[in-house]
Amino acid sequence: MQAARNLIKELGRHIGLDTLELDDSGQCTLAFDETIVLTFVGDADDGLNVVSYVGELTADNASAAPGLLARNFVPNGLGGGRVAMEPDSPRVVLVHRWDGVRTDLSSFTASLESFVNAVEQVRGELESPQAATSSKASAAGRTEVPPPGSFA
Repeated sequence: MQAARNLIKELGRHIGLDTLELDDSGQCTLAFDETIVLTFVGDADDGLNVVSYVGELTADNASAAPGLLARNFVPNGLGGGRVAMEPDSPRVVLVHRWDGVRTDLSSFTASLESFVNAVEQVRGELESPQAATSSKASAAGRTEVPPPGSFA
């Protein structure tokens, strides 16, 4: 878990929070504008995981679920993250894992920024599934090349 600890310490220094570090249980929390909360968790394989709550799946927004799950197929659209449900809960989260040994600060911060942007986007889709559906419908009229590694 030492590589994950080092990555968090480097992030803390980079953003001016010198005290940012994983606690004794291997966790820490970072909030952006008090609306996006990231919980980092180190694992035994020197991985650094992050979990961020994005909303709850309800009868009003259930139509957004298939589109969100489809985006798990090629995760780059979610900042490298994956949409998941907390066990035994309607809570939807976005999760991501970095290899603490192979990830440098520059790629970590760029990836983390994409992840935070994805958290905001998924949150918006859950809050307003009709708007997300209509924007996808208008985008469907454009011809786009599928991302590398995906099936067309």
